[in-house]
Amino acid sequence: MQKSVSIKEISEQAGVSIATVSRVINKNGRYSKETEERVLRVIAENNYQPNLVAKGLRVKHMKNVGILVPDIKNEFFTKLIYEIERNLFAAGYETFVCNTDEDEAIERHHVQMMQMQRVCGLVFISGTAHELTAQVPTVLIDRISTDPAFGGCMITSDNVEGGYLATRELLEQGARRILFMTSSKQVSCYEERYAGYCKALKEFGLPDTERRIATLDVLNYEGAKAKMKELLAAGSDVDGVFAGSDWLALGCYKALCEYGRRIPEDVRIAGYDDISITAFNAIPITTVHQQVDEMGRLVAERLIAAMKGEKPDGNPIRVPVYLVPRKSTRG
Repeated sequence: MQKSVSIKEISEQAGVSIATVSRVINKNGRYSKETEERVLRVIAENNYQPNLVAKGLRVKHMKNVGILVPDIKNEFFTKLIYEIERNLFAAGYETFVCNTDEDEAIERHHVQMMQMQRVCGLVFISGTAHELTAQVPTVLIDRISTDPAFGGCMITSDNVEGGYLATRELLEQGARRILFMTSSKQVSCYEERYAGYCKALKEFGLPDTERRIATLDVLNYEGAKAKMKELLAAGSDVDGVFAGSDWLALGCYKALCEYGRRIPEDVRIAGYDDISITAFNAIPITTVHQQVDEMGRLVAERLIAAMKGEKPDGNPIRVPVYLVPRKSTRG
């Protein structure tokens, strides 16, 4: 096994100072092209790897970013993590991801662990433990903090518009008894989608008494399927379903099919997120597309700016969404 070399040995072999080797590694300039090529050649010949841990201790943090995600199995979150990692890596940052299962205790544990690892930035996807993030620059995604002490950047989709587009699609295709399936918790993105739902109903002249809400403690396929079956068993006469996520929409679809309801003839369905399975379902599901590529780019851009000392203005950044109409509403 080849013995690892030190930065001092690299400097001696290249005939330059240790400081020059460090500048070349960190791309800090103040060296000639010839010097850079010589140092890089010696580094390659020796398969030299910088000691990132030692460097992190010297500068008080690693060049690492921690990402907390509520459900790593959800394709929407997986795509979002991919875009965030890709953009941060291009800027020279490493990332590590922790799954929280929407459990605040687990989330707090991961935050404390990340702080002990001296991360230079944090990304919360649907985070809740905002007060723990004050020590490092933080970007909150998908859900908005109402804590006035939260000083990080917030990035989300235009959820009011998304809720409006999905509900308007159902209304335009003839549905009038529209169920909105959402979280039982106070979650900003679902509350905003509900506001869009209400806006569309009002626009079509439907009174507040026509609002139909079903809430779930756990936002997954199984929970949505069970809740929809419960409603059908109780005699629900809904002719439209707007589900707060695609997995909820798919759970509702399965329950409705098992009860003999035809999609979309009897009940029209719209979801949210545009995960790939919605396009390949037996009856493809109408959904609201979130621009995860743009969200990932903005997260990296704003987090890097914050790590360089730039202060966010406190206003959420809202990324536009658009409707993807499919057979579950249009036949």
